[in-house]
Amino acid sequence: MFLKKLTLAFSLCVCAIAVWQCDKGGDDNPNSEGPACNISNADLSYTKNIKRIIDSKCISCHGGNGPGPDDYRTYEGMVGHIKEGHFIEAVVIDKTMPESGITMTQAQRDSINCWLKAGYPK
Repeated sequence: MFLKKLTLAFSLCVCAIAVWQCDKGGDDNPNSEGPACNISNADLSYTKNIKRIIDSKCISCHGGNGPGPDDYRTYEGMVGHIKEGHFIEAVVIDKTMPESGITMTQAQRDSINCWLKAGYPK
């Protein structure tokens, strides 16, 4: 009887972990996380729209020699961090970034979210 209960408990733990991983979206597809794009006919690109937000809100800490660990001065510098899923989590979902008293409007967060959902075109 004890072995049946132990097997059942183990099975439930495995299922709970699997469901939690699905809810996270996984590291392979950060676009599955976060809210849907709420900007109709959004045609956003890094060069046209997102770079100016990043430059004004993120570079002071994430400029290669600031207190932040990543270098967002270039598109290529951002892509690796975006693929890890931390960027959408911190900027769009949890809204813990930017720090240091820098504010980001909801419209800017929405633009970043829609850009990420579109596959972060350059």
